[in-house]
Amino acid sequence: MEPRLRQWSREPESGIAPYAMFELVPGEERLFANAILLRLAEAFRVGDLETRISVVRVFLSERKHRDKKRKGLLSEARVANHLELLNRVKSVFDSGDFNSRALALVLFGCWADFVEDNAQIRYLVFSSLVSSHDCEVNASLFATGCFCEISDDFASISVEMLFNIMNSSSVSLHVKLVAARVLAKCKSSYSVAHKAYKVDFLISFLNRERTLHVQETVIKCLHYLFGKGLCEHPDNSGIIHQLLSVMEEPEISLAMQYKVLKVLHKVLLPIPPSVLHMEPHEFFKLLNVVENTSQYPASRKSCMAICILADLCCRMENIADMDNAVFCSLPSRVISLIKDHIKLLVRPLLEGCQNDLKIYQDLQGLLKILLTIVERHPYLGSLGFDGIKDVIESLVAVASADHPVPSTLVAVNFKVVKQNSFSLKILQKLYRFLVICLENLYITSAINTELLSKVNILVELVCQYSLIDCYTYTLYRLLLHSHPICDGLVFENNETHPASCVIKCTMFVNKVLTETNGWIAYKVGTHAACQGEWLLATNIFRMLITKVKSASCCSWLKALFQYAHSEGKFQLHSLPKQGTTSMELMETIKFPLTSFDYMHDKCPRLAGNINGCNYYDELSQSHMAVSSSLKILEASLTSSQAFCFQRWFLSLRARVLENLVDMLKALREISLNVDQNTNPVVIESSDKLRCLKSYEDITEISLKLFRLAEEFDLLRASFIGIDSESSAVLAAHGLSCSVLAVAAAFGVFNIDRHSHRVFIGDKISCNLQALTIQNLRRLFWCVDQGDRASLSLLLNYFCLNGSCLSSRPSCETWNISYKDRKVLDFCRYVISGVVCLCDKKSASQFTKKALSLIFNTLIKWMHLRFRIPKYFFKVRPFFGSEIFVHDENSRNGVDISVLQGSHLTLNICVQLKNVPANFLVKSSKLYCMLICSTSFHVPRGQPIGHLQSGYEAWKDDEIVELNQKLLCHVLDSMAGKRRVIHNRGHGNTRVVETFVDFRPNEKEQGFAHCSLDVSDFPEGSYRIKWHSCLVDSQGSYWNLLPLNSGPVFIIKPRVDSIH
Repeated sequence: MEPRLRQWSREPESGIAPYAMFELVPGEERLFANAILLRLAEAFRVGDLETRISVVRVFLSERKHRDKKRKGLLSEARVANHLELLNRVKSVFDSGDFNSRALALVLFGCWADFVEDNAQIRYLVFSSLVSSHDCEVNASLFATGCFCEISDDFASISVEMLFNIMNSSSVSLHVKLVAARVLAKCKSSYSVAHKAYKVDFLISFLNRERTLHVQETVIKCLHYLFGKGLCEHPDNSGIIHQLLSVMEEPEISLAMQYKVLKVLHKVLLPIPPSVLHMEPHEFFKLLNVVENTSQYPASRKSCMAICILADLCCRMENIADMDNAVFCSLPSRVISLIKDHIKLLVRPLLEGCQNDLKIYQDLQGLLKILLTIVERHPYLGSLGFDGIKDVIESLVAVASADHPVPSTLVAVNFKVVKQNSFSLKILQKLYRFLVICLENLYITSAINTELLSKVNILVELVCQYSLIDCYTYTLYRLLLHSHPICDGLVFENNETHPASCVIKCTMFVNKVLTETNGWIAYKVGTHAACQGEWLLATNIFRMLITKVKSASCCSWLKALFQYAHSEGKFQLHSLPKQGTTSMELMETIKFPLTSFDYMHDKCPRLAGNINGCNYYDELSQSHMAVSSSLKILEASLTSSQAFCFQRWFLSLRARVLENLVDMLKALREISLNVDQNTNPVVIESSDKLRCLKSYEDITEISLKLFRLAEEFDLLRASFIGIDSESSAVLAAHGLSCSVLAVAAAFGVFNIDRHSHRVFIGDKISCNLQALTIQNLRRLFWCVDQGDRASLSLLLNYFCLNGSCLSSRPSCETWNISYKDRKVLDFCRYVISGVVCLCDKKSASQFTKKALSLIFNTLIKWMHLRFRIPKYFFKVRPFFGSEIFVHDENSRNGVDISVLQGSHLTLNICVQLKNVPANFLVKSSKLYCMLICSTSFHVPRGQPIGHLQSGYEAWKDDEIVELNQKLLCHVLDSMAGKRRVIHNRGHGNTRVVETFVDFRPNEKEQGFAHCSLDVSDFPEGSYRIKWHSCLVDSQGSYWNLLPLNSGPVFIIKPRVDSIH
């Protein structure tokens, strides 16, 4: 019985759709549930003590597992016969012994939602608080706590009575402790709580006259009160002083000190920084707590004290301007404390070779604190790196005590013994800290030569560690290579220049492949790909292909090799051309492509290179390699849903390259005509036709690039759980497509404008103008304020006002990582170039400058180093959804039909699939869109109903448009706007659409009821397309890829129309 009640409580009430789909009688399940509840109440009334205990245990279990947001089966709205339940239980209370009365009170507490307004039951609960039997008082306290959780007025009355119980000398200590726990559940304001002496009363127990057990209970209550925000008030100086005094007591245990510090942290958090004030001697107390526990490196107490100090120094505004020396030196002193504490943490780990998970967690917590301080005070970045350098020096010194440091790179031993794995784990945690810290310091413009020099010294120190493995070596060696943080800095010599890092990495590639197992080499290759080090990744994947035995692994590595090879072609442009570099190594790798006429040499008009380089050839070869990678994955599929993210990403990248190849070809055609004809008005007819075709091609390519940018956005919103770095990589890809579209569309539109519409007509010109505006809007929200001013000038150039720059939806927020800031530089270059074009007056001058801008934009794009998302290497099934649709008459969801001229009424079930274990589905809301058009006609002979397998939604040409419509509906819904659904059409095509929303149940299902107005559709079969999304508990928008296609329905002729 317990599992059934818990299931009913967790499930929402059923609507029309599930009744119709499962042929249920409306209200039948509620009638059945109420009958069960009534039988349980009857069993409690007539049963013996053991039976009554069993009944109480059932309801206690239901309450324990109840969803707090959904009141469940025992809510007042769902219990129709609650008076019958109360009468049966009250009769036991009135006639039974004290044990029976106690059990009845427990039931009243479990039924609090429909009982708390009953005056008789309230009186019974209050009167039982003064009973002479402890078990009855405890049961009454339980019921009081249940009522206080949902009723403010009940809590206001209860606090005074609870205070009297805890202050009474005749009440046992056990009952007082129970009353104290109930007091913590009272949802009262600060003023009410103070009036009831709650906090003052608890604080009064924190003295040496009380036992340690009582003090610990008081601390727990205070922690709960402040943690729930029930006693927030800016003036907590008295509490702070009392808690710090407790810390000074000599007999207090470390565990107790830790709990006091947790309460202190909760007390300090709600205080606004503007009024936060502590005396210097109170800071000294906290500092002494940390320094006095240096002999306990794994002490939670000292970690919590450091956390409090760090939080205080981060929340105090203008701390560097304060007069008191204690406050001014606090951040640097905390950094020093963190450094010393980390060294104390890792030393026993290395010396004793103990794999203590708690130590790793404490280390991660301390690094997070250090990162927070450096973020708030960027001028302390150098000091923070000094601390990490000291930690690494200490780590290397301890771990390498019996191992001499090699003098050359070749001497590094990549075969690491097991006992050294601890130090490698620590080094990898420190690496992640360095990456995040550098990113934050770059954003705040706090990077300088001194800081970079310290990072270089740190990298060299780690890479000379005798027991380092190749993966850790690669992490640190590539830390600074080709990152924007190095731009504009002066280096002392070539050895310290980040560009030399790739040379050193190349030198040990063969050693990695020959002296380590394949898994370690694969990890190095994937990391190199995620950092944009395509030459290194290409070599590793190529060598691993020959080592693997599995056919599926071989296909995967071949796909990675082809993609890395295509990107490596672009990387060659930015590498130095002297000495032993990756370029020489790359020359040994040949593209496995058959040669064909990329340059169309049979046409002499298209012969030659642009700007002296064969960019057309390189783009074509890269496109072929990416297409080959996609084909390899397609050929190795075991199901239609396998490698969904990977194939979608490769498809987008291939389409980008394909469009750039076509654009370069069209631009060369235009460029030749411009060079041969200085007066566009007198261009020969044949040349004019070719130019017209080229202009139309570029217009179409610009549209495609803009759509690809939107599809990159959709890709990163379609995989719940994608990491932030992968999301930033996809954002960089999408932004680059938008920039390319702007440069091409703006240039071609204005060339034609200055040529008096010789090449293209007004219609195409308007399309180009609209396209340019769309892209300008898109770019506006991913650049800084200075660049936004330039974009505003461009929008004024098109005679637009600022109203078109509405804020972007939160789910489409740009987040470009510092590793991809070159893409933003690329964006700025194009914006400034377009602004300069607006000042050109002469038609011939403008045409040449516009073409030059477009050509240079393409070349700069080819010099960008795009990374691959880390999520690319996760091949698990993705989070998606399936739809099941019935009409009013169908029983199996297949025979869906409607008479001509009628509306189609549908019952919908959306089933979530492959939900991550840590994802809170019940806290989410689902939205679904159904759309049908007369163009979705299904020819006779094709199967109707649902296609359950083989459907790949990302290949649907309309997926972007469907998602945008659904997103607009979600935003309107969240804003409280009612979206009006209109039937629309173009020519003879009719389109109908509808939207539904619902919350999923514990089986990850959502039900809804809707209708489609297909009354204007002619007789025949039509497919319904659908799209769904999810808004999680944080308000984030996630697209749910459909795992099956929409159903097909039949419009049947009416009988009277046949005759």
